[in-house]
Amino acid sequence: MAEEPKKQFQAIARNVRMSARKARLVMDIVRGRNAQEAMTLLRFVNKRAAPEISKLIQSAVANAEDYANRSGVDVDTETLVIADAFVDEGPRMKRWRPRSRGMAHPFTRHTCHMTVRVAEAGHVAEQKQGRPAFARPRKRLSKDQRLAKRAGKSGEKGKAAKPAKAEK
Repeated sequence: MAEEPKKQFQAIARNVRMSARKARLVMDIVRGRNAQEAMTLLRFVNKRAAPEISKLIQSAVANAEDYANRSGVDVDTETLVIADAFVDEGPRMKRWRPRSRGMAHPFTRHTCHMTVRVAEAGHVAEQKQGRPAFARPRKRLSKDQRLAKRAGKSGEKGKAAKPAKAEK
């Protein structure tokens, strides 16, 4: 039985010397975009995380290209979309800073782990379509629709529905 070709490729940068909170700001900008478009966009983002994330996207695209060359599968790197991009906290480095009267005060240097997954646009659409009901965004109903729905449910049980409160 032939193995099914990969449709998703990832790159991980571990122990990057920056705060995860600050890196998430930039990662939120590129999530869901075309990889080439994201690379162009990151050139103009004035944040310290932008070059690191740019390198990470380049690495993920290169991983896709390498897989295509090795396995003989056709992967179009021009149409790759950033399917998943997230930043986790890494280990904290504890350091000491000198203060007055010979005292030392502790401070921490934060690190983070960045992950980017790229996939073909069709694969991303398939994944979103197959999500379970609890993962899909909930459709909001108006007050009248909620009351009508409640009246329909209670009508089945034989109870009378509560009338809507009159507006003053």
